[in-house]
Amino acid sequence: MATELTAEELIRIRLALTELNGDFCYFLDHGLVDELIDLFCEDARYSHGERLSTGRDEVRRLFAGRRGATNRTSRHIQSGLRIQVIDRFRARGQSVCLTFAANARPPVSPAVPYLVADFKDEYRLCDDSRWRIAKRHIERIFVAEENTGPEGTTHR
Repeated sequence: MATELTAEELIRIRLALTELNGDFCYFLDHGLVDELIDLFCEDARYSHGERLSTGRDEVRRLFAGRRGATNRTSRHIQSGLRIQVIDRFRARGQSVCLTFAANARPPVSPAVPYLVADFKDEYRLCDDSRWRIAKRHIERIFVAEENTGPEGTTHR
């Protein structure tokens, strides 16, 4: 029989997952690749459209390549985080992310949304007692005309 989680345990898990998601956006927007990669499980799956990165090494290559390619300015604004705690070691989440992005240094004008996407996540408590992203799938909902597809994919 499964052990029920206490209210305090649920609050701690929800707080950790809220911080995890906030850190993802902050680290991504500020080019903190090492910190960003540490938010993922070793065997993480990170997908956006047809692009799939499996494991921390592939995720690192994706974000390191993105950072070095241009003078990229972005801000990811996440909202509506819904968390379903499965047990002490696993949880799911879904949220909406609004992205502003440009290949220019700030301040960027005009401020036009680049992408609105759903983040569909699975989280896992790792051996070091830190919650991390086990799976993240990005589903595009609204897309700016100049947004030709996920970074790291070949565009036609």
